[in-house]
Amino acid sequence: MKIIIDSLNQIANAQKIGANTVICAHSKILEKVLLILTEEGFVRGFFKEKVGTSLKCYVLLKYVNDQPAIQKVIFESRPGLKRFKKWKDLNKLMNGVGISVLSTNQGIMTNEKAFYRKTGGQCLFKIF
Repeated sequence: MKIIIDSLNQIANAQKIGANTVICAHSKILEKVLLILTEEGFVRGFFKEKVGTSLKCYVLLKYVNDQPAIQKVIFESRPGLKRFKKWKDLNKLMNGVGISVLSTNQGIMTNEKAFYRKTGGQCLFKIF
């Protein structure tokens, strides 16, 4: 969870200063989160590369009309506090503009996909 928080903070801060890429530590969970962010249009893409003895994720940032694609990130769960949601409580954020990313027993997915699969889970973060 800590690697996801650190990486998303790096991405949001890099977009505020107008950077093109961000280098993050690699993990399988972060790779799945970045895949979701790419599919939803918050980042242009990402790739992983071996640097020395460790893997690194290179995230290609996205801008819309010279504004960052990621406006706000709200962390629902933290290492000391886990928040869970039932599938009936999942709704669209900001009229469908934002997404919520959940860790379910079927993998990491968005709130919309979890609602259609009728599965709840730990709410990791909301992104607008």
